[in-house]
Amino acid sequence: MQLGPYEIALIAGGFTIIGTLLGSFVTYRFALHLSSVNARRDAGRRLREAFEPERAALHPVTGAKNLDVERLLQASWPKHHAAVSELAFQLPQEQRASFEKAWRDYYEVGGSVRFFDYYMGDNPRQKFQERVDAILRFTQI
Repeated sequence: MQLGPYEIALIAGGFTIIGTLLGSFVTYRFALHLSSVNARRDAGRRLREAFEPERAALHPVTGAKNLDVERLLQASWPKHHAAVSELAFQLPQEQRASFEKAWRDYYEVGGSVRFFDYYMGDNPRQKFQERVDAILRFTQI
């Protein structure tokens, strides 16, 4: 069977259309993935920025020694909560439960008392660093 020029043009055009559609789909999916990764990276950066002043102030070695830990953490609560909420929205579903647990461990004691064990515990600075590190672990992609 011999193909004429019209059939060859139709076959070539068909492959061109299929290739274009496939390339467009792959590009679209890659752009969605890249957008999601960038959004998570930005949310993670904002979360790290939100915690950094308190991490520096409460550093076990270089932080200020006569600092009111309760007042510092209570004052920074709104910005921490906003940054945590933003990152939680960007996390994959399988990481959200453990992220929420790390967040609750940061501020709750016994289910309701906010920051109680930081200013009543033995080593509040070390406890703060450990709990914040557990939260910031989720900012890594």
